Amino acid sequence: MFRHVFAEMNGMLDEIVKHYPSAQGPRKEELLHKWNLLRRMSDSIMDEWLAFEEKMGKLAGSGTLQSVNESPMLPEMGHEAFIRGQGYYRLMMYREALDQFGKVAKSYPESLLTQMYAAMSHMHLSQLEEAESLFHYSLGLTESSQIRAAIYNALGCIRAKKNEPEQAVQFFGLALQLDPSLNEASHNMEACRSDPGRLRYSSHFMAYM
Repeated sequence: MFRHVFAEMNGMLDEIVKHYPSAQGPRKEELLHKWNLLRRMSDSIMDEWLAFEEKMGKLAGSGTLQSVNESPMLPEMGHEAFIRGQGYYRLMMYREALDQFGKVAKSYPESLLTQMYAAMSHMHLSQLEEAESLFHYSLGLTESSQIRAAIYNALGCIRAKKNEPEQAVQFFGLALQLDPSLNEASHNMEACRSDPGRLRYSSHFMAYM
């Protein structure tokens, strides 16, 4: 359902990008109308999604659906700013996500999950210095070998993007020592020598927290 809606929206946007600069008269008005429609739809979708995320977060925080096999709910996950930050992150609105996670960090400065979301947001925005600082800080907040491996993999990606392949390989090596099954690190170790544009990093490790 959502794939179809976004396919239609992207098709309209592509049409505007292609034809609006040279459009005249009624055609230009038509494309402008479509642009205004897309803006309204985008705002509406984001508002509805954030409201949905907030309801989901409150339900999860209530413990109503928690089974005996699930890990305990982290207290920061019930924070309104955390819920909104997650929503923005999933919508790939990383600047807005950072603003929300910054608010959470004031109340929970040692929240690993908050710091990792913030670090990944900086990564997506190519703010490498900020991301690197938060990843190093996060290393002191966890003893999980899987999470530490993922952090070292991200640090390796940062070094590769800074054109420092030797340091990048060292970080990827540390990641593989901690988690030999982390395919991203082995892939990146080779990629940073030949094609840094193929580096892989993700936030899948947040599932371990």
